[in-house]
Amino acid sequence: MASQFHQLRILVWKNWLGVKRQPLWTLVLILWPVIIFIILAITRTKFPPTAKPTWDFSTYNSCDGWMLQIFFSLSEEIDSRYRVMVAQ
Repeated sequence: MASQFHQLRILVWKNWLGVKRQPLWTLVLILWPVIIFIILAITRTKFPPTAKPTWDFSTYNSCDGWMLQIFFSLSEEIDSRYRVMVAQ
């Protein structure tokens, strides 16, 4: 346990020496996340989130839907390709 504490103390001391020897880099490391956060906060206040309408399935008539048209056109195309493959 004492050796782990000693290793931690040496690691913290090494980190502190890096902070003392490279003050500009330390400042950059501290300010970079702060600047990004400020940009995000300004963007969030300029463009607040808007509520999107929810989908109401009770009013949707699936027989008139465009999805069925796409499905039937694709199934006819696949069916015609299959017939050609079988005939060969």
